[in-house]
Amino acid sequence: MIREAISSDKEQINELYRMLVPNSKKREVLGEQIDKIKEDPNNFILVYEENGAIIGTLTLNICLQALHGESPYGVVENVVIHENHRNKRIGTKLLEFVDHYCLTIDCHRVMLLSNSKRTQAHNFFENAGYNGTVSKGFKKYY
Repeated sequence: MIREAISSDKEQINELYRMLVPNSKKREVLGEQIDKIKEDPNNFILVYEENGAIIGTLTLNICLQALHGESPYGVVENVVIHENHRNKRIGTKLLEFVDHYCLTIDCHRVMLLSNSKRTQAHNFFENAGYNGTVSKGFKKYY
């Protein structure tokens, strides 16, 4: 089942994030932040739950823009499936959920960034319809 995260999910989400960025010294999942995101109509932490266990998650942010009339765009971040549950179409289901939602609110596009070394993830995203050759992503960390 796919649903929005709630604050009591923080430990399970943190475990998934640990798999995504195992050496991060800044990783800190706060229940209050999860609740704040849940209250915001343009931001979502989605989780894939099975038998009470959260085995996949992603973040979706809906961004307003002026370039394409009233059509917003979506940004997907922090896509991670538990390492014991990969290749079971869980990531596909999460991205299909994003696609459906973004189409219902007339998004112009959905984009995501992926670490340049995660080639298996790149193949997954391309199979899901994302084009990795259209743009070049840039990040600036603080």
